[in-house]
Amino acid sequence: MPQRRAVFFLHGLPDYEALFPLACHLAARGVPVKCLGASAALRREPRLRGLVAKAPVPVRMIPNRLLKRFSGLWLKPGDVPVVLADPAYDRSATGRRGQHILRHGIDSIFVQHGVIQTHVNYPLDMADPQPFHSALLLLYGPPQGATAITEEARGRARQVGFLKRPLFAPRPPSPAFRQLQSGFARTVLLCHSFRWQARYSGSEIESYYAFVRQVAGARPDHLFILRGHRGKARAMHREKDAELLRAVPNVVLSNAHSGPLKAMDMHDVLDLADLTISTASTAILDSLYRGRMAAVFRNEHPVFQDLPNIETAEDALRFLDAPPQQAGDALLGRFGEVDANLDRAADEIADFLAR
Repeated sequence: MPQRRAVFFLHGLPDYEALFPLACHLAARGVPVKCLGASAALRREPRLRGLVAKAPVPVRMIPNRLLKRFSGLWLKPGDVPVVLADPAYDRSATGRRGQHILRHGIDSIFVQHGVIQTHVNYPLDMADPQPFHSALLLLYGPPQGATAITEEARGRARQVGFLKRPLFAPRPPSPAFRQLQSGFARTVLLCHSFRWQARYSGSEIESYYAFVRQVAGARPDHLFILRGHRGKARAMHREKDAELLRAVPNVVLSNAHSGPLKAMDMHDVLDLADLTISTASTAILDSLYRGRMAAVFRNEHPVFQDLPNIETAEDALRFLDAPPQQAGDALLGRFGEVDANLDRAADEIADFLAR
């Protein structure tokens, strides 16, 4: 019987970040791998062309709508899809593929892609533990929260550590931004995750913007870059962003599709920053792995309990004045070295495919 094949669906940059290094690790050791990419992603992020061209595994480019809607065309007998959303609860644009996997009883492998992730360690409105269809769950660490994953599903979980790293060399900012930045002593990245409306109330979001106004106003010699999740300008905080820019001149927005940092991803922006203050999210680990000290704004998750917790503007100013240089060491130790983690995850997948 031929060895089964791991199939990676790469719709956009989040898929490449979470899955493509893993696919390359598998291919480099001779494990059967197939990668299917959405052609639209190449238009949104031209750097993907160079990444794919140098990779040890080819990526077949397919129109996005075909890749999402017609799962049966791309999954053959013996294929094992590697997924970011388990088929049992996938309600995203890739949900048709999840339904196909469930309907035909196809094995799948789930890969965690966020440090704080629904169905893994952040229950949100879930009343009961979540079943998983995937036969193998690759997690950054132990599931946290009694209502996240069923005990039965925990038996299929393996802890492999943090799996994400920068895909590209940093994209340089515009000369105009460089000139602006040169007039400040330091640059501070402020990240938030307010797309999770069930996680943050309107008053909490208002409080955050008031916090940013206070801190930026108190440190006019610092440049502050404000970035929402994946740099998206969402309607729920667009007006607040505009008000903030009118109130404090030393704040700029990192938006994916507009402004002085247009088209720059998280790692591009981190290359410009000296320090990070973020709500509890993967941005914290991204910062620490890039050597940027990070603090957590009103931390509500135990995974970040070792880092400075910022409750008030005064806390933030103390952090900016004297960032504790070793505060992230314990967290990095728990999540491990990325290359070794990718090897560990590839071992788990290779063993599973060989069964």
